[in-house]
Amino acid sequence: MKEAGVRPNAITVTSILSACSQLAALEKGKEIHRTVIDSEFETNEIMMGALLDMYAKCGAVDEALNVFNRLPDRDLVSWTSMITAYGSHGQALEALKLFGEMQQSNAKPDGVTLLAVLSACSHVGLVDEGCHYFNQMITNYGIKPRIEHYSCLIDLLGRAGRLNEAYEILQRTSEIREDVDLLSTLFSACHLHRDLDLGVKIARLLIEKNPDDHSTYIMLSNTYASVKKWDEVKKVRLKMKELGLRKNPGCSWIEINKKIHPFFVGDKSHPQSEMVCECLTFLASHMERDELLSN
Repeated sequence: MKEAGVRPNAITVTSILSACSQLAALEKGKEIHRTVIDSEFETNEIMMGALLDMYAKCGAVDEALNVFNRLPDRDLVSWTSMITAYGSHGQALEALKLFGEMQQSNAKPDGVTLLAVLSACSHVGLVDEGCHYFNQMITNYGIKPRIEHYSCLIDLLGRAGRLNEAYEILQRTSEIREDVDLLSTLFSACHLHRDLDLGVKIARLLIEKNPDDHSTYIMLSNTYASVKKWDEVKKVRLKMKELGLRKNPGCSWIEINKKIHPFFVGDKSHPQSEMVCECLTFLASHMERDELLSN
């Protein structure tokens, strides 16, 4: 587009910023921002919102706050984006403080905003605060909780070890009682806190609903292993083998010099995979050496 001499408009810039958000391509997003400033581009609320969203999703909280503070009028989307930026990057207290400011303004929070608040509480373990905002969502704002809200609540209670309380919420709420994702969230918490009895109960429910999901078997095996039930570990592993289940390879990516590099577990298709493996081996050997020296 640049080579053709075509000047981008607000729609073009907004679309590119959205793509940067999805890819977490911060440097490319900053480049677009600089272009907007240098070109004295005429901005609008939608473009500024996209810019705020890009910085927020890329983890550049300070840059997101700078954009937020320059907004002439803060709408529901901008408030929510900034709360999400704080909450997603370990600044839950700032997120809750900003939510308090939002409540004092003319903006009325919706389900997405409350989800950001609950997520912020979940990330740093603010259990009582999370329960308070969950109840406030229903009583003060008349918002019916969705699966995502319950997921935050179950995760929050689960991380805090309040497993029976989380399980009771699942059991008494008909629309979420058999939700696989919520059951999986609580199952992970059972593994974390080594609650074998409840963990096995939930694992059976998950296997009944999705017998081909390898992750349930792996988590169940790990839960048994955490309490040294080695015979049960063996049974679970044999069952996985009988069913032909195996774990799907994980994927990650990193941005270096404005280029996105994806990586898959066991994949060697990347042109620099040999060098990457050599570097990782080198780092691992140094970590082992340092551990031996420290002991």
